[in-house]
Amino acid sequence: MKKALFIVCIMLLSTIGVQSQSYMRSYDHHDFQIGYGMFTPDQFMNVNSTMLDEQFPEKRYVRDNYSGTGALFLTYRHVGKNENWMWGVTAGASANTSKIYNVGQYGGELKRTFITAAFEGEYRYRNQGVVQLYSGLGLGYTYGTETLTTPEQITSTGNISTIGYQINVIGVRLGTKYAGFAEFGFGYKGIINIGFSVQWF
Repeated sequence: MKKALFIVCIMLLSTIGVQSQSYMRSYDHHDFQIGYGMFTPDQFMNVNSTMLDEQFPEKRYVRDNYSGTGALFLTYRHVGKNENWMWGVTAGASANTSKIYNVGQYGGELKRTFITAAFEGEYRYRNQGVVQLYSGLGLGYTYGTETLTTPEQITSTGNISTIGYQINVIGVRLGTKYAGFAEFGFGYKGIINIGFSVQWF
């Protein structure tokens, strides 16, 4: 019995040793990122706004010829002691232009700019070697401004305020202290968010 218990203990210690060797601790718990997001929410959402409703009371306007700059974000994440959980803050901006048509008639050019600030949390479920995989959520506030310029060069302005969110289905970080990353999800960072990450002290 004692011999069997001794063997089991040796096996458990060996397993823990193998796991600790395969688990690559970075010991750098401050992650700074700069990212570029593509396919942001305004590209897919309804174009309606209070300002446009006032300009076109029949509310039969549509958007065409959409062109967006994408979203640029700066992010800080603190990596927990067990290196699985990360939490932090992010801030960024995006802009786009489009043409508005009302009942088939050209109504003018619409320019929109969005600024977002949010809190984020991530769970890293793989951290081995140069490969880290994670998923997470972000929640914050998005403030937008819009300007409509009619064919007669008359301008009207308005603002759009909404809850900002990001659902990060999967993120991939390749590297150790310095790394590139790609995230796939939906929200203020777009469907695809790629960039550069640095982990310090």
